[in-house]
Amino acid sequence: MKFFLICFLLLASLATLAQPGEIILSGTVLDSATFQPLPYVAIQIKGKNVGQSTSENGKFAIACSIKDTLIFTRLGYKAIFFHSKRSEENLKIILAEDARMLKDVTIYNDLNVEGVDDWKKELPANTQVKLKNQPLEPDPNSVATFGPGITIGLGNKDKTKPKRDELSKTEVYRKTISSPEVKKQLMDLYGITEATYLKKLERFNISNPEAMYLTNQEEIVNLMIQFFALKD
Repeated sequence: MKFFLICFLLLASLATLAQPGEIILSGTVLDSATFQPLPYVAIQIKGKNVGQSTSENGKFAIACSIKDTLIFTRLGYKAIFFHSKRSEENLKIILAEDARMLKDVTIYNDLNVEGVDDWKKELPANTQVKLKNQPLEPDPNSVATFGPGITIGLGNKDKTKPKRDELSKTEVYRKTISSPEVKKQLMDLYGITEATYLKKLERFNISNPEAMYLTNQEEIVNLMIQFFALKD
């Protein structure tokens, strides 16, 4: 009962805020295979600086105009374009997974990877795996640790702990914005070049400094999708 009351109040508030000629669309976004609700799906009105995300239970309610095109996107799923015609409730938007196989996998390390032969068996047929040695070269009195660029001096106070702590807090964000899959998704979605993608990403980082501390990849991609939709 409480849930239905919340939905009613949300729709009522949207209806109150809607301008003349606007309509309200609401419903649920579902996975095409499991029909489970999908949270953190980005919903963007094409060509407008308007967007939102689905709730944790996949629900949404958005005000738009007749003939607007709504873009539903989520990391790992194919985008859906919905053309609005009239106010509708209880819409079911179905997103299908977008399976992408990596043709090549490159591992950078200065040590042998134990069990790599067993790991190769789990990869799709004809996948090429290249192992590249990339030795780290710390200062003569230091030992490389915690990854490239971070060292601990022998016999001295560890001066790199603040840097390691900061890196650990932003690990999900850094992996997300450097993901080839995320880059391709945004480039394909908005039909932009890699150069344009990098420029938009730079502006996104400047405009959303708090995003680097998010720990949910879908939420980060969600923000990127909505930011990239803004006109320069």
